[in-house]
Amino acid sequence: MKALIRSAVALLVLALALAGCGGPGTGATGERGGAEGCVTDHAEGKDYFPDKSTVEQSELWDISYHGSYKTITLADTENDGAGPLRYVLYQCGTPRPEAAGDLAGALFVQVPVTNVAVTSFNALAMLDRLGKNRTITGLSGQLLGNVGKDAWYAGVAEAAGKPTSIGEYTDLDREAVLGLENQVVFMSGFGAGFDDISNARAAGLPGVSVSNRLERHALASAEWLKMVAAFYNAEAAANTEFDAIKARFDQVVATVTGKVGDREAGYLCVAPERGCEFVHAHGAETLVGRLFTRLGVGNVFAPGNDRPNGRPYDFEEAVGTAASADFFVVYDPLKLTTDTLKADPRFNRFRPFRDGAFIAGVDANFEECRAKTYLDVDVLLRDIAIGLAPDLFPGTRGTCFARPS
Repeated sequence: MKALIRSAVALLVLALALAGCGGPGTGATGERGGAEGCVTDHAEGKDYFPDKSTVEQSELWDISYHGSYKTITLADTENDGAGPLRYVLYQCGTPRPEAAGDLAGALFVQVPVTNVAVTSFNALAMLDRLGKNRTITGLSGQLLGNVGKDAWYAGVAEAAGKPTSIGEYTDLDREAVLGLENQVVFMSGFGAGFDDISNARAAGLPGVSVSNRLERHALASAEWLKMVAAFYNAEAAANTEFDAIKARFDQVVATVTGKVGDREAGYLCVAPERGCEFVHAHGAETLVGRLFTRLGVGNVFAPGNDRPNGRPYDFEEAVGTAASADFFVVYDPLKLTTDTLKADPRFNRFRPFRDGAFIAGVDANFEECRAKTYLDVDVLLRDIAIGLAPDLFPGTRGTCFARPS
């Protein structure tokens, strides 16, 4: 009965909130005339976005500018065959565009946003990079849980001013989001089989999909920084940061290409505590699988493995598949990895584990790196390159992935 009452209250608050936002289903979020950054003398036809971004790498989203508003169009990664998602970002102090034609069903948001919630690891890293932590008023329980065990998360939370829990990323607390009056909730778009963002939007919550992990190429993932920045009118900062990431990425490629020999690698996890039974490995179609290809490195787990997030292997299949491997990248924490290897002698059948020819997540900053890896793809590529060819990077240890000491 309490749950029923709670739901009824939530729906009542939701209805009132939508009514105040100017329309059912697609209402604008964050109406705040006269606030900092708002236009006070709107002129029809004027370009209110002098700083613009262009999408160069991503295959999943695009942006267009229309004087006083901009439209982000992105693939609905949760629903195969569905039409695209649209976010209409209109300058505070200017009229809200009409929700008609291509804009029907879009999420309308006044920008720059000043009050957001985050459930996506990668989006949190992007807000931090843009210097927008102070706008965060809500975090998922999982992200808040990292505050007590990771210095970077603690710094983000401190800058945000003790953000409130809004539930878990798979089960948002609607009352909490409505109570915080969040203009948007930056959520992870995990792809087919998930419905987190669809459920949030169906409930009238301003869920925004950050689906960078589904990009096929590393720089495309990093470019989602520009998408997030558009909600803050911070395109100039995002463009500069992305260009720097790309330059460093290209430098690593130039350093390593043609110099790693005939290598056979694998990208996998092994720790049962993190859902890996016995091994879960990525093929050639994942982001890291394509990094191997970019470096000219073979991928032992590529045959018969075209899933976007890899697939599991039992002992017999793993041993046969990885027989030629000479190097592994393990995306578990290093200590957990070594403990797992010690506890299960079957892993001695793999030459990279037997010879110590592998890298795994650095324990000291594992959670921070988990948030930043798909933004700082130059660091990810460099860590892999250092593991493969340490002689090309003398005296340098990986940032997020390193060999066992």
